[in-house]
Amino acid sequence: MRAPVRIPEDRDLSIDFARAMCLPVVVVLHAMQMGIGGDPLRAFNALDGFEPLAWATWPLMIMPVFFICGGFASITQWRRLRGHGETVAHYIRVRAVRLAQPVVSVTAAVGLVLALMLASGADPGFVQGFALRLAEPLWFIPVYLICTALVPVMSWLHRHAPWPTYLGLAGAAAVVDASTRGAGLPLGALNWVFVWLFAQQLGFGLRDGWFARRSPWLLAGLAIGAYGFIGVLVAGFGYSHDMLDNLNPPSVAILALALGQVCLFALLQPAIRRFVGHRAVLGLVFVFGVYGMVIYLWHTFAMAVVTAAQLTIGLPFPPVLSPTWWATRPLWILAIAIVIAGCCLVVPKLEAHWPAPVERRTPLVMVVTWALCVVAGVGVFLTMGYVPLVHGLLGWSLVTLAVIALIVGGPGPRAPRPRADEVDAVAAAARA
Repeated sequence: MRAPVRIPEDRDLSIDFARAMCLPVVVVLHAMQMGIGGDPLRAFNALDGFEPLAWATWPLMIMPVFFICGGFASITQWRRLRGHGETVAHYIRVRAVRLAQPVVSVTAAVGLVLALMLASGADPGFVQGFALRLAEPLWFIPVYLICTALVPVMSWLHRHAPWPTYLGLAGAAAVVDASTRGAGLPLGALNWVFVWLFAQQLGFGLRDGWFARRSPWLLAGLAIGAYGFIGVLVAGFGYSHDMLDNLNPPSVAILALALGQVCLFALLQPAIRRFVGHRAVLGLVFVFGVYGMVIYLWHTFAMAVVTAAQLTIGLPFPPVLSPTWWATRPLWILAIAIVIAGCCLVVPKLEAHWPAPVERRTPLVMVVTWALCVVAGVGVFLTMGYVPLVHGLLGWSLVTLAVIALIVGGPGPRAPRPRADEVDAVAAAARA
């Protein structure tokens, strides 16, 4: 029997395991939600109002886990880069390129499939609605980019005023909810920042061992209290019992869910560390870690390809939630998985042709400007979709321009070439 793999001291593989396990849940959920049917053909949320899923979202709504784990990794990287003398501008620039660069290729690929569908005679109304559905998972990119860009500031607050920061973010989210639900003010979008920054801060606390130093009884009590609070929101304040409804925009129910999840994760973390030390598990975590961004972004391309193929072949779309629909879901998911696997083989090789960011000092204001350009470009896809294609071209152009500008850097002179040991240290921080 093989001995467990020794876990590197400078990396907590339980975080990688959590992110790896979340990816299949997200992909399968999005695949199941893609409903196509009717006469004329239309795209819609197949599971909207499906009660079994609504209650299942209490354990399966795992987006907070992504931001918690992201907070853990981001503060680790920021501290390492800062320790090597790097600036806030450099940190945001590196993170922005890493997040935005894959968007350029995936949006171009999805747009191409949709253009071919239109050229082959697909109903424009269907393609437009289908395009909006395909764009929805992109929301993660601008929100995560904003949260990442604020890591240096939030890290300082975490160090000097952790409790006021947690309470301030939670209070701000509650005020937004009250203003939106009680007074009808159009402020809900602010919780895209307050709620997910709160989840990110929980990742900071996890990184610094706050949860590990608490007793299991306290962690269990906090988790029970968090889920109980969600129950109170649902029973007494009109919040939906479906966590997907509470996600857009995120509400204090999602904030409470994040607290419950981080406590449960902290309880399970010692066992996860032992489990992930085995070779087979570690290999699975490695695969999802290497191809995580490809899987998350390109599963929308996979759905576009499978749908286009189904239209071309002339296979019928069974009525949503019918016995035939349920019977064909395994084949639907398998077809998507096959396309994703192909993307994992091809996409990294194509993206390897992108040039590395130029070693050049770039003013913080320029980095922030181009990061906001990425946010605006993805926002075009989220609000207008890929179709009409002029909208997709606009969104793609904004993101591509921003990525090129961030890679080129400047306008200052090139920075001196760092020593080999410095390159190794910065590369290790970037991989975190």
